[in-house]
Amino acid sequence: MSRPKVAVVKAEEIQGNAEFMGGGFVRYDQDVAAIRAAVKQAVELSIGSLDSIIKPGDRVLIKPNLAFQAPAESFAVVDPRTVEAVVAYVKEESKAGEVWVGDNPSLGLHVGRAKPAFIDSGIEEAAYRGGADKVIYFDETATAVVDIPQAKVFKRAEVFLPFLEADVVINLPKLKVHLAGTVTLGLKNWNGIIPNRHPDEQQQGAHRIDLGQKFADLYRVRKADLTIIDGIIGMEGQGPHAGTPVEMNLIVAGADTVAVDAVSSYIMGFDPVEIPAVRVAANEGLGVADLDAIEVVGECKDAVRRIFKRPNDNPVGMYRGLTVIIQQTCPGCYVNIRGALDSFKNTGIDVAEFTGREGECIFVAGGVPDFDPALAKDKNLFVCGNCWQYFPSKDKVEEAMNVAKRCYVYPGCAPVYIFSQLNKDLQALAMREA
Repeated sequence: MSRPKVAVVKAEEIQGNAEFMGGGFVRYDQDVAAIRAAVKQAVELSIGSLDSIIKPGDRVLIKPNLAFQAPAESFAVVDPRTVEAVVAYVKEESKAGEVWVGDNPSLGLHVGRAKPAFIDSGIEEAAYRGGADKVIYFDETATAVVDIPQAKVFKRAEVFLPFLEADVVINLPKLKVHLAGTVTLGLKNWNGIIPNRHPDEQQQGAHRIDLGQKFADLYRVRKADLTIIDGIIGMEGQGPHAGTPVEMNLIVAGADTVAVDAVSSYIMGFDPVEIPAVRVAANEGLGVADLDAIEVVGECKDAVRRIFKRPNDNPVGMYRGLTVIIQQTCPGCYVNIRGALDSFKNTGIDVAEFTGREGECIFVAGGVPDFDPALAKDKNLFVCGNCWQYFPSKDKVEEAMNVAKRCYVYPGCAPVYIFSQLNKDLQALAMREA
């Protein structure tokens, strides 16, 4: 059996990166040309030619990682220059009938929807500049419910029709870390093929402790024909919302998404087995994650490797006055409380002044058997998720809700939307007139 081939290529002399990482996205023709050249080299080293996957007249869907409504300078979304370069390469060097760019941001109902996310990120403009025939806002299209044979957890999914109807799908994620998934690469990028169903189900319900298994299950709906990782500027630290940009100038590509993710995660300083989705998908035969069984071509993976700062998903004790009491719960609440608190702190609000004026904020999730309701008396209480209702401590939480000065309740399993909504509610409270 032949080894899957993954290409790692370095883009040369990207002029605009310094300005971009300094907070202002700029586009230079020569940068797009350099990235396009790297994309071409990576694709052709890994699969030989676009003609091997794209037949004359095919409808080709390029699925970027849009994440949520955010500007390019957030580094949470695929670099618009890479989107333009990939689209231009496919348009100019294949016999595709149409080239589409489509996605659905995972927090769509709470951080904009697909249309504003495409526009604010600059990805829509980049797609059309590259020659895309259309940009598809997945959340404005029809869906089909599909059964997923051999899935362990995510056995039925509601999938956007353009994803199913395209003849060829090119997976275009970003090289970045992620609080819940450890990294966001090709497998996790499939989260955008299903709709938001708040407060849980589909995209939201995927983000529990079984996240890696669910992404492996979801990948069974349809494998990517080609995966291209945008590693021009990666993200380390508190990704995907509050991380730090890392200049890498890399394009990683291959036909086996699991192998591409394994190599990319290694380049970021991880052992592929640390990535739940990669580990599960490989063990279920959906691709290869053993680095010794993958042929890496182009750059030596060790020569370009950098140890990315890892995301810290623990919200307990992070910010004085923002007290988290969380036990017997899954990462669905755990990491999204942390993400919301990070985002709130990063708005520039003086947390000490805020809590001194408005009082301590108490965040509760899961079973909290030792929780004393008096702790919430005359304070701001935020109750997250559904599972607190199923523990013996339910009465204590309900008593706390009655004695708190203010109480906010966020149902759902997993309530991923609190990543945004909790932050917004804290900001509104901070901006409240005395």
